[in-house]
Amino acid sequence: MCNFGLSPRTVIPDLFRDGVTLRTAKPFRLALAAIYRIAYKLHHKLFLRPQPPIKTPVIIVGSYLAGGAGKTPFTIWLAKRFQEQGKHVAVLCHSAAWDEFIMMQQELDNVFATKNRYKTAKEIQDKFDIILCDDGFEDSRFTGAHYICLDWQEPPTSWKSLLPSSPFRSLKQDHDERQITHLRCFDSFIQAPDIQFAIKSITNYIPGKPFTATITCGLGSPNRFIDDIRSFATPCGIQINKIITRPDHDKHFPVVVQAELSQDHDIIISQKDACRLPQTVLNHAKLHIAIQKIEVSPKVQGLVATVTT
Repeated sequence: MCNFGLSPRTVIPDLFRDGVTLRTAKPFRLALAAIYRIAYKLHHKLFLRPQPPIKTPVIIVGSYLAGGAGKTPFTIWLAKRFQEQGKHVAVLCHSAAWDEFIMMQQELDNVFATKNRYKTAKEIQDKFDIILCDDGFEDSRFTGAHYICLDWQEPPTSWKSLLPSSPFRSLKQDHDERQITHLRCFDSFIQAPDIQFAIKSITNYIPGKPFTATITCGLGSPNRFIDDIRSFATPCGIQINKIITRPDHDKHFPVVVQAELSQDHDIIISQKDACRLPQTVLNHAKLHIAIQKIEVSPKVQGLVATVTT
């Protein structure tokens, strides 16, 4: 949860609207997590039964987190590395994640938005060397696929860690570990991350001319983005005076941004957020887009070289 001056009412507004206090919120969330677990198991048993393998190698980039793990930027990075090897790559994403689809289309060819990744993969399997899925980690219809899991902490093993009690959508025991390559995105005293996400630059920023800005984002993990912006902004003298967080894939995001710009505020947003905005807003001098960079370990470089062999 974001802790930049947010009150409990901001963190769990739906519960407070119903008059539920902090004391009763935790048991209520645990009850919902139990219901979610039952629904998850039933849905997989009835609708996501394993299907015949896809002929073309399928690589699924996923995470135990419900959102904000960095799947889309890493999928783009991975697709480009395969293309450098001369591979003909197709990328599949869910049609509900329309902003991610636009973001990938700006970087890659052969991006498909679909409600059913398995069905689409089956339809195009003879046309590509590799089929790369932006998420689909929970789609057990895929058999023989290679899963890449972006870990921000150790995978959860208790149903109490599931939505909405915690940000996870499945447990370690729900997946075949023999099919998964785990890539660490968090640091520890023992091991450095396999993948590091950071801000490379901010558009409409002139070095030596700092400004005061509002961070506005509609992401699955706003805290990570906010921390990355602070790490970039502080050495540059950029001051952050306000933070606005919106739901992931928020369709009202343009209205929020335009309201801030109308008050002559400088705004910093993510590349994914920018995909929701019309060109007239993107051209605004006080709109700043944070350009992300990815640094990977030799383990990830080796993965690219061997995963399809």
